Amino acid sequence: DPAFAAMITNGTSGDANCLDFNHAPRKFDRFTVGRDVARAAFDACKRISYHDWVPLEMTQKLLTLAVRMPKAEEVERAREFLEKLKGRKPRSIPEVYARETVLLSALPPTRELKLQAIKLGELGISAAPNEIFGSTGLEIKKKSPFKTTFTIGLANGCEGYIPPPEQHAFGGYTTWRARTSCLEVEAEPKIKSALLALLRELA
Repeated sequence: DPAFAAMITNGTSGDANCLDFNHAPRKFDRFTVGRDVARAAFDACKRISYHDWVPLEMTQKLLTLAVRMPKAEEVERAREFLEKLKGRKPRSIPEVYARETVLLSALPPTRELKLQAIKLGELGISAAPNEIFGSTGLEIKKKSPFKTTFTIGLANGCEGYIPPPEQHAFGGYTTWRARTSCLEVEAEPKIKSALLALLRELA
């Protein structure tokens, strides 16, 4: 007392959903989810192997990526659309993304991301300031030189979703251009490649 959180991390989450659309919706709230997570963590703690000491190393890289900037005609259409709001806040999805188009057009055409890799004994951790898809995390685990690897997302920043390039063709929500989701189509393979290079450097 008072309650505190010792550590919180965000794993691969860009394409995750807590709903199973193949079955009837289950009822849950913050309490049932909290209990389920706590129970899983407690069960995992029973299987932990403790060590008096393990080597700890960290490396990082700054990666500059292009932004999918809106074209001039898109910005002009968005401005005209927003004039109908007469100063009120956006209420609909088209209104929100029209505003995002205008705001994004005033920002720089590149973003600098801080990517990190951590070696903790036989454990490898990769970290990026994005919401990373499960498929990306699984590929990093598969190709990592470490016996066990996991990825931390939204680390050192919030640079939006990084869907794999093929997802852009589907046009799903995570590809919609906004200030929080605007990196170039090839961002995911570039980030993934950089993280794997950092892990190999540590190994």
